[in-house]
Amino acid sequence: MTYNFLAISTVAFFSLFATCNSFSPTIPSLSRNTRIFSTQSRMSEKEEPVKPDILQPFLPAADPKYAVRGQIGEGDFVVTRDGAPTQEELTNENIIKIVKGECTDLEVNTLMWKCLGYRFDADSEEWKPDEVFPNWREKHPTPPDFIGMRRMYSKDIDEISLRSTQALARSIPLEFKQSLKTHLKPLGFRGFKYAELTPNKTRRAQTANWLLFYREELFGYTVEELKERREKKKREAEESETENEAEWRSPVKEVY
Repeated sequence: MTYNFLAISTVAFFSLFATCNSFSPTIPSLSRNTRIFSTQSRMSEKEEPVKPDILQPFLPAADPKYAVRGQIGEGDFVVTRDGAPTQEELTNENIIKIVKGECTDLEVNTLMWKCLGYRFDADSEEWKPDEVFPNWREKHPTPPDFIGMRRMYSKDIDEISLRSTQALARSIPLEFKQSLKTHLKPLGFRGFKYAELTPNKTRRAQTANWLLFYREELFGYTVEELKERREKKKREAEESETENEAEWRSPVKEVY
């Protein structure tokens, strides 16, 4: 039994609807049937309803070795399995290819795994959690399939992918929820219409949004440095709260 996968994180998606106006002057000599035909012609010129692009199951992804042997980086999308993520892999021009469907599901996953801290060992053909964020590593010692590469959405096959992507979306701070709009709209991305959403498109948007957050806030720092930054922000927030409390004065004069 399949279940609803169109639940979307608070990531905002924006749509651009084209309008088409036509002008057909009324000619007194036209017959009634001719005028009806003219009206029907104008109606046929209206935009066709948007339909979701349903993808067929991708059977090669069922191979346990597909994640480590599947082809990546052979098209325009910049990604390799080697080492840590690079600036070139995290450009807006590269990330927009994720939401536009111009790269494979495996390529999206591979970039996500690298950014989360998994490192590929070519000798053992394994992704190892060498530099994964501690909280994430505890729950995901091996990298999850965020996109659902098999494109089969029954609960027994896809639940892990769904839960992993939902957890990813929840980890994005509120101030970065609109990253798709902030960074990709200038490149022409206008979001998806609700009617065209599929699990694949939704998850690609969620992973792209997380990658933008990662690039802006986490990229280039070690786990230890990120911990220090978090503690510093926490101290600053507590100090600011203490200062605000110290400045507060009761608006009512007490009488004893």
